[in-house]
Amino acid sequence: MSSCLTSEQRKIIDENRQRALQKLAEKKAQLSPRPTPSHSVKPPSSPSVTSSRSVSQSNYVSKTQTIYKDGRMLPQKTNSFANSSHHKTFKSTPKKAIEAKFILESPSRFLVDVIFNQGLIDLFKTMETKQYDAVTRKWSFSLQEYHKLVKQARVLEPEVKVVPLPSFIVQIFAHKMKTQQQPSSSSSPTKSAIDLSIIDKCLLESLMPFQLEGVKISIERRGRILLADEMGLGKTLQAISVACYYRNEWPLLIVVPSSVRFDWAQQFRRWVPSLDPQEINVALKGKDSGVSGMVNILSYDLMSKKSNELLTKKFKIVIMDESHFLKNFKSARTKAALPILQNATRVILLTGTPALSRPSELFTQIVGVLRPINFTEYGLRYCDGKKNAWGWDFSGYSNMAELQVFMEEKVMVRRMKKDVLSQLPSKRRQAVLLNPNAIKTDASMKKVSALVEKSTSAERRNLLFQYFQETASAKCSAVCDYITDRVEAGQKFLVFAHHCVMMDAIENHIKNKCKVEYIRIDGKTTSQQRKFYCDQFQKYEDIQLAILSICAANAGLNLTAASLVIFAELFWNPGILVQAEDRVHRIGQMDSVNIHYLVATGTADDFIW
Repeated sequence: MSSCLTSEQRKIIDENRQRALQKLAEKKAQLSPRPTPSHSVKPPSSPSVTSSRSVSQSNYVSKTQTIYKDGRMLPQKTNSFANSSHHKTFKSTPKKAIEAKFILESPSRFLVDVIFNQGLIDLFKTMETKQYDAVTRKWSFSLQEYHKLVKQARVLEPEVKVVPLPSFIVQIFAHKMKTQQQPSSSSSPTKSAIDLSIIDKCLLESLMPFQLEGVKISIERRGRILLADEMGLGKTLQAISVACYYRNEWPLLIVVPSSVRFDWAQQFRRWVPSLDPQEINVALKGKDSGVSGMVNILSYDLMSKKSNELLTKKFKIVIMDESHFLKNFKSARTKAALPILQNATRVILLTGTPALSRPSELFTQIVGVLRPINFTEYGLRYCDGKKNAWGWDFSGYSNMAELQVFMEEKVMVRRMKKDVLSQLPSKRRQAVLLNPNAIKTDASMKKVSALVEKSTSAERRNLLFQYFQETASAKCSAVCDYITDRVEAGQKFLVFAHHCVMMDAIENHIKNKCKVEYIRIDGKTTSQQRKFYCDQFQKYEDIQLAILSICAANAGLNLTAASLVIFAELFWNPGILVQAEDRVHRIGQMDSVNIHYLVATGTADDFIW
């Protein structure tokens, strides 16, 4: 048969046989164990993050590199980078710059907040005024070396990112940053050189030492000041004293909450006898003139309506009481007030609540006292400014220690009662637990109480307000019993309440049971009536009791004839309660002040107290 095959056919059969044998050998080889190579193949090393040199393809797996497989050398799969048709250059990831933040530490020194950097440390050691705090691990320097250090630190960029002081801080403290201190060209007198004899003698002699110090500081700062003493420390008298020092620059504009307009007028009549009472102008309505007197007193709302008239008058001296009313720079009253303040030569702002924990609310008062400041720069520095999808968020706080140094040195005077305790009477608080049997709880109140305990946060607020209202009714009888005991003791006192049902119950009880003279001030009481009632209470011993609304009568009233304050109800905001307490705990109070909070268990008081 083979002789019948042509040579070409035999060649094809032989080739097929060889291919079959080769396939069989490969199949057997795949089923046999893989031999271990005599050396390991390591993956290519990553490029150094600190090197800026380019890394070529040869640093990676090359096309000709081989590995062992089945005892034979086979080409390794090429790396995708090696297959690239373009020669790529990899640069190292740059180090993130360390931040060196310059912070005002005191009126004469600044510190640098930064992590360890040898270049900066070497630079710090060359400064003449250097000081190192081993506890905080921070370096501080005199302001005289500020510009020098900033300039030399910037040589280390980009490794070091220099965050300097805000531009307005640099400008305000520029005189302290001069390398050679020169005599100030300021026309403001030093405290030792201030002559206060121009102030009425009765007013000057009535000032306590800390008040006199506040007056001198205000004059030293050229009559532009934020008096932020704690409530009850006599900011009104200090403001009047400063205004009298600059009397040759009158007429005077005073903007106050509407409820205390007449009280301010009365203070001028009492403490400035050299002033003709006819020269005191209290504007009550829009048709009344706001500029006709030597002393012009009007409310914030009236100021907004009369802003053009007031600007035209160009008052040189302006007092604004409760200046935290200006905290919202978008409000009509703030927009009206700022031009008036910035055009005045002397600005005296008064507030007992300067909102130091909310720097954004301080900004308008700061620019009212000082020249204009860029709000974005201020907000980024002190309000922890952050940009979001809707714009900037300046609701936070940051660098508060620096802000306080700046405020105390250039803007604000603030003393707390504890700081001048030796000059003030003491105040004691006491929680008085009411007789539980006298608390008139009903099924509805118990149901609300149970719901409050089980409620979610979303429901809880509304339920608590309902519970608060029902608590007032439940406590009425017990509160009236307690008041009866106080009346019988013959003591003059104040009673604060929030709900009308409580105030009405107390008033009816006094009329029908106790039968003593009293006054009542609530949200319906006009400014004129408030002044009249307060004067009567202060003057006449037989008016034994004042029934007052917590919200409507917590500020602007002087009721120091009493030395006992009773809170028939509690309130959600402790600050409001403290303000109410200070209707008695004020300058002029000669007795120890006792404050009694009437608390009923099993009521909303359990959640509020």
